[in-house]
Amino acid sequence: MTPERWQKVKAIFQAAIERAPEERRVFLASSCDGDEALRNEVESLISSHEKSGEFIDAPAYQAAAEMIVDNKAELNPGQTIGSYEIVSFISRGGMGEVYLAQDRRLSRKVALKILPASFTKDNDRLGRFEQEARAASALNHPNIITIYEILETNSTHIIATEFVEGETLRQRLSQSRLPLMLSLNIAIQVADALAAAHKAGIIHRDVKPENIMLRPDGYVKVLDFGLAKLSEEMPPAVSAEAPTRQVKTGSGIVMGTAGYMSPEQARGKDVDARTDIFSLGAVIYELVAGRKPFEGETPSDTLAAILKTDPEPLSRHLPGIPPELSRIVTKALRKDREERYQVVKELLIDLRMLQRELDFQNQADHSPGERRYQATSSIPAADPTSASGQVVSHRSAISDITNSLSIEIKRHKAATAATLCVIILLAAGVVFGLYKFLSRRNSVAHFQDVKLTRLTNSGNAIDAIISPDGKYIVYALSNRSQQSLWIRQVSTANDKEIVPPAPVGFFGLCFSRDGTELYYAVKANLDSGTLYRVPFLGGTPVKVLEKIDGPISFAPDSKRFVLVRGNYPNQGESALVIANVDGSNERTLAVRKLPERFAPIFFTGPSWSSDGQLIAASISKVGGDSRVALFNAETGAEVPFTKETWPYTARVEWLPDMAGILVVAGDLAASAQVWFLSYPEGEKRKVTNDLNAYRALTATADGQRFTTVQANGLINVWVAPEGDAARAMQLPTGNIGFYASIGNPLSWTPDGRIVFISNESGASDVWLMDPDGKNRKQLTTGSGLNTTPVASADGRFIVFASLQNGVRNIWRMNSDGSSPIRLTNGLADGLPTISADSKWVVYNSLAQTKATLWKISIEGGAPQQLSDHVAFSPTFSPDGRSIAFLFPESPDPFAPPNRIGVMSFPDGAVKTFTIPPSGTVFPVVQWSVDGRLIHYSVNQNNVTNIWSQDLDGGAPKQVTDFKNSLMTGFAWSHDGKQLACTRGALMRDAVLIADLGK
Repeated sequence: MTPERWQKVKAIFQAAIERAPEERRVFLASSCDGDEALRNEVESLISSHEKSGEFIDAPAYQAAAEMIVDNKAELNPGQTIGSYEIVSFISRGGMGEVYLAQDRRLSRKVALKILPASFTKDNDRLGRFEQEARAASALNHPNIITIYEILETNSTHIIATEFVEGETLRQRLSQSRLPLMLSLNIAIQVADALAAAHKAGIIHRDVKPENIMLRPDGYVKVLDFGLAKLSEEMPPAVSAEAPTRQVKTGSGIVMGTAGYMSPEQARGKDVDARTDIFSLGAVIYELVAGRKPFEGETPSDTLAAILKTDPEPLSRHLPGIPPELSRIVTKALRKDREERYQVVKELLIDLRMLQRELDFQNQADHSPGERRYQATSSIPAADPTSASGQVVSHRSAISDITNSLSIEIKRHKAATAATLCVIILLAAGVVFGLYKFLSRRNSVAHFQDVKLTRLTNSGNAIDAIISPDGKYIVYALSNRSQQSLWIRQVSTANDKEIVPPAPVGFFGLCFSRDGTELYYAVKANLDSGTLYRVPFLGGTPVKVLEKIDGPISFAPDSKRFVLVRGNYPNQGESALVIANVDGSNERTLAVRKLPERFAPIFFTGPSWSSDGQLIAASISKVGGDSRVALFNAETGAEVPFTKETWPYTARVEWLPDMAGILVVAGDLAASAQVWFLSYPEGEKRKVTNDLNAYRALTATADGQRFTTVQANGLINVWVAPEGDAARAMQLPTGNIGFYASIGNPLSWTPDGRIVFISNESGASDVWLMDPDGKNRKQLTTGSGLNTTPVASADGRFIVFASLQNGVRNIWRMNSDGSSPIRLTNGLADGLPTISADSKWVVYNSLAQTKATLWKISIEGGAPQQLSDHVAFSPTFSPDGRSIAFLFPESPDPFAPPNRIGVMSFPDGAVKTFTIPPSGTVFPVVQWSVDGRLIHYSVNQNNVTNIWSQDLDGGAPKQVTDFKNSLMTGFAWSHDGKQLACTRGALMRDAVLIADLGK
């Protein structure tokens, strides 16, 4: 369609919609003057305008017209876009075309949304959509569609999401009205999804039946965050459900779907999370009443109804409706948002309470066949032999064989006893073989399809375990330099404190195999902890064992347990140790000497197999890969297992049927995911796959659920003039992600810009921006996990650490991001700093079992070791004559650092200072601009501030006075007038992951 043709179509269309529907036929016949193609185009726009009721930055007719102008042809099956192969066309709408495709990298089905060219021509519009889609992609919730990636190839913009089989709620409602209990179930799942989105600062703004998908297994998926808005401020962990303010995208723009918009949304005003509550109320009303609460002949009439009229009472459409449901829906649909539910979690709680009350009435007052409120779902149950291809029960197959055998024996009464014995033995062999075969088939499906449920919501749960029966969890809560132990039922939020807060650290939580006793370790400093045992239902704790470095794991007979000890029996060695349940009769099972070691970190530990013969444990190699190893439980000999490795491995957990091992592993602890290692094949597969980090791992006795701790962060970039916390301003970078807590994620360029790390693109990349947050530019793309960028004083280069192909090295690129080259090729290099003359890069490198300082020319060449002194986080002084670094007072080279060293460069003489407890494992260290002070971060009561140490001696002094939030990095501008820092909250909560294939 030519622009002239479009102008003609548009003029006739606009004139037509101003006329009454009965007058349009005559008007179109006259205006189109026999041009049937022209008339069809206009009628298509009228239909789009009147029927869809969608307003997406522009009226629906305009979006449809743009697609006509683009005249974009459908992609054909077999065509490829990037790594995706088109399978079939799904649909077309104002936001683009949607296709079913096959991800050839990961062998999975995906849905591809191909954005129309007209949409991508508007840079502001495209940028906003990509930002919002990336925010939605960070959501990890079983009721929210997963966005895999956003990519551009050959000028085509694509959003790849999971492919959800099933039907939309709109399609289901078009068939029949749903049972009340099923409607409640759907509403609860949608509310749960919105609660997760709101907690992440995301408002959907287009909740409607078309965006709610019903899967065949009964799960609900909320789709299409294409209209989602990021809140202006991410909500704090302590008030994650508080209303959020809205970023404006344009004055007077109406975005949403008529019939489900809130009044404030219909007026084009700023919206917050309460607009989703109104929309969900409209959906619930339609589920129960079988009709929308607000309707009109045109979208404009519908919007007028939303603004002026109240919906008819639900009791008129469903006599006998529970009064509580009427109250819930009425409150959700209040026109004044101050009178609505203020957070969606309140609505969710009321819906769940109503569901429980109705279910209780069903069970108490009526037989299953006479229930007043039917709980049965019209969603078809999953085919027991489909989906994962598994057989539901071995018993039926075995029963068929034994029945056939019985018939054969009856038919051959004259058979000899020997013949019968042979038949029986053969049949038994067939039965056993079939059982083993089916068991192995079932084992393959472990945790392929999972549901993740958040169990705590404080953001401060650092360790968690689940009882063998799956009914309880115990978790350690860290708050203001104190920790406590809590217990709660998995099914209800009734948390109870079992060990009061104290200035100690709890770790190594473990249930006895029968679930009657709880084991936990306590440490008061950086040394190893002491193991205690206490009855699960309460009692006096009993000391069991000292020098505990992680969780224990019980043998199947519960008479012994295994643990890991670091620096045992000698310095530089670590061991698997077995002891009796009372701590007596210790014996060393296996020892590893540096550069290999058993992971002694507090949240890792071994696991004893259910047959009692094998013990699994994580082994790391200094400067190399980590792996899961198996050991004979009696001899300690290593048993050949898997060749799969990661840069980092931690907690392991055998599944009770020994089909495999769950393991926490990844590129770094800050990005670790949960994996499944099949046994005995040793093939690895991801169980979780998101931007969070995981640690801790315990499974139920049946192996169908496990708990872990999920960690993520809400980290923003701030700039404080002269370091004044009262004048600090948050820059509009949004959440730069959990990786911002690794090392120091930002520095200044000599021309006053900020180079920083952000995972906005879905990976940890280097970005550059003005000091006010404007003119942001991504400098690295698809180059691995990048950290700790620093700019050279001459402005030519940016040097950073990058983890690629499992190896972390130092890289250099031009200040505009071009011409990246690798400077080092060590086993594990990181934390670079650049000399004042821009000639040398000094960095931390793991070599010969400890971290030391090395230097290399910024132009490249052979690296040189500066000192044999253990050192972390080096930073050059402004004059380039000294290097400050961190190191541990402990002789253990892997102990957390608690002292500052100042080394003369290049002669290597070292002067040391003791720093007060920082409250963090690795404080950030920087020089003052005049080179007289060393600044470092100190965390007290979950608030981080900067302190200084005078090189001439004296007591440390506090420099900044922030009243809240943690600080993960900081840097002073070259003139000393601006302090840039990354501040926010690191959130850790216990989650339950259930195996939906079981």
